[in-house]
Parts: sequence; structure tokens; C-alpha cells
Amino acid sequence: MVGHYGRNKTLKQYFERAARVYRESQFLQRMEHLKNINPEAAQYITDAGIERWARAYSPRKRYNIMSTNIAEAMNNAIKECKELPITGVIDYIREVLQSWFHDRRTAALKLSTQLTTAADVAIGVKDERARHMRIYPITFYTFLVKDGDLDGNVDLTAKTCTCKEFDVDQLPCAHALACIRLRGFSFVDYCSPYYSSAFLVAAYSGEIHPVGQPSEWLVPEDIASKIVHPPVGRRGPGRPKKNRTPSFGEEVTQRRCTTCHRVGHNSHTCTYPKSSRPSSGMGSTSEIGEASGSHVNM
Repeated sequence: MVGHYGRNKTLKQYFERAARVYRESQFLQRMEHLKNINPEAAQYITDAGIERWARAYSPRKRYNIMSTNIAEAMNNAIKECKELPITGVIDYIREVLQSWFHDRRTAALKLSTQLTTAADVAIGVKDERARHMRIYPITFYTFLVKDGDLDGNVDLTAKTCTCKEFDVDQLPCAHALACIRLRGFSFVDYCSPYYSSAFLVAAYSGEIHPVGQPSEWLVPEDIASKIVHPPVGRRGPGRPKKNRTPSFGEEVTQRRCTTCHRVGHNSHTCTYPKSSRPSSGMGSTSEIGEASGSHVNM
């Protein structure tokens, strides 16, 4: 969006706020601000599918994660080895995973709290806010919590709150923490087990080992007897492709020549005759219409 509609700090700020809020009412309010700043940008991100990037409309539990998918993250982590032979790429990936598992398992084993460091810090910040809230019990497990803003209706049995933060993150919000403190419960019991240090240790309990030297491998006879032939066909013309394949729904920005305004090349490689190029920075009516996708009726 920033690439399409400029590096407007206000535009970026409202987009990030709209993406991260939990309540639908707050989302609609921020989208209205976004429309007032740039209607085209607001329409662009709406057409992309609100449920794909907005927390308030996510159909699944997000656990406070706002990032690209795992394929994009892994693709970025191994970009340095893409031009190596396939055996080199596999060994590079093995080395990266081996390092990740060792370092993160070591850090997880050093934790002295029941929750991970990030979750523990988040709870601490929320608990500080919870101390200043007024609580009005409805039943033993349901409450109305006044926080001076939109308030929250908490149900500790269902682990929900009308602020949606408790529901989406699976981590108690400030409203829920105020109620948990009132009843004398343990806040850890209301956190998803995925935030626990025990789950973090279990996630990195696996061990990644080197494959060793090929001369020392114990290869089964049925595998060793197979003959692998080179691929059938010839390599295509031109240089091998290095750029990644765009993700689903990702729009690719085409290069546009600043001289003739056509796409697919730049001014240094422009091959169109000089007579067809604009003389003062602007092309002819037909060229401008072709470049911008518009049509001019005479």
C-alpha cells in the first residue's frame, strides 16, 4: 500500500491502527479516517480482503501474531544460498535450523517463569492498567469492567471479553486481569498453553543433526541400485530466474519507462524510435492513454 500510495506517515499510521485494533467499531472508525485521507488506498486494502489483514475480522485465533506467512519468512532467511547447487541449499537450510533449535532451546530452558518472556511482559503491562479499573460483578464469573473508554464485559468461564482482546490473543486482557485479581485466581490458568515456557521448550526439543560425509552414508541397496538420469529437455533461453514467485494475491509492480511511458523496460534500454517519444516529458494523447490504461474519445 505504501508503494502504491506514497510514504504518507498519516496514511501508514491509520492503516496500522486499523489492522491492529480488536473491536469492529474501532476498526470502522479508523477506516473512515483512512478514507478521508486517501479513498483509493482505503478501497485498495478493502479489495484485498479485510479478513486477511485486520485483527477485528480474522476468522481464526491470531495469538497476537501479525506477520507474513511461514513460506515468506523462510524464503527471506535462506536468500543467501539460492544460487548454490541443490545439495548446498539443503545443507544451508539444515545449518540454519540446527542453529535456531539449539539457541532457542537453550534460551527456553533458562526461563524461570511459567510464561514466556514476551507473554510475561504483556501481562505486566496489562495488569498495571487493570489496577485502575472499576469492577461490577454480574455473577461469580461474569463482570462489567469500567475503564473510562469502551469498557468490557468479561466471562471468565468462556474466556471472553467484549473488547475481543481476550478472545483473539488467548491471553487475558486488562479487563479480565482485573476480574481475576478480584476473585484471587491465577492468571496463568487463563492463558493459552502456547504461551507457557513448557510449550516453548517442547517446541524446540527436537535435534537437528548433520548428515555426515556421503562416503559414510548407509544407503539401502534398493536406493543405491537406482540410476538417476538428467532431466529431459533443454534449458530455456536467457538468464536463470532469480526473483521469487509472488504470493497469492500479491500485486507485482511493473517497471515503467520514464521516456516513452511504456511498461517492461527503463529509459536506458528503451528501443522505441525517438520520433515516437514525448519531447517535453509528456507523450502524445495516444501514448499517455496507453500508458495509463485510460481511453481518450475524440
